[in-house]
Amino acid sequence: MKIKYVLVITLIIVFVSMGIGIYCKSFYMDFNKEKHALDNFAVALISDNFFESQLQHMEENLDASNIILAVQCEDTFHYRYSCVTQKVKIVSVFKGENLKEDDVFEVARAATLLSLNEDALFNKMPLINMGYINEMIPGKTYLIFLDRKLETYSERDIIYTQSDSFILAPIFCYENITNIPQNPEDEFSTYINYKKVKNNEFFIMSEESNEKIALMKDKLFSKYKLN
Repeated sequence: MKIKYVLVITLIIVFVSMGIGIYCKSFYMDFNKEKHALDNFAVALISDNFFESQLQHMEENLDASNIILAVQCEDTFHYRYSCVTQKVKIVSVFKGENLKEDDVFEVARAATLLSLNEDALFNKMPLINMGYINEMIPGKTYLIFLDRKLETYSERDIIYTQSDSFILAPIFCYENITNIPQNPEDEFSTYINYKKVKNNEFFIMSEESNEKIALMKDKLFSKYKLN
């Protein structure tokens, strides 16, 4: 009799779990199937004062990063559960053990977070935190600062993440990309439709911030030159 009860309870648990899984799957959205998935999102702009403090933090701490690389972007965002990664190939290794040119892996931004919560929508759009920096453009070369390799328990998933001490994602394109400053669409929020900044490298609010990041990039590129 005990075996019978255990079997019944087990079957009930299995069917309940299946029901929950099917219910949750009905709300699942696979953005990897969409050509311009980011256009569905709202992103945050960074204020001038906060931007300046983050640049200062970077100037003082970037060189101490565990891994410093020049990489070529290989693909657009890969959407995962509540976050994104992006595939890159190493062009130059400035700092980092067990890494070499032509190694391919995925980069995870420490601050990146997708929020599909209906209570946190902006103008009916879900939010994505990208560290105030746009996704890398396939084919272009970037200077990136990483912290460590993640334990993924899969040989197919080789992912390195950036340090969570940098709120502004430490990703800098070696090419000049025009940044057009934008103003928030809502006086009570810093969020904006991604489409308005989709051609920017940085999500900034003023020309003053644009000039400061240009100086920052010049300093970095004079130190970490491409071969």
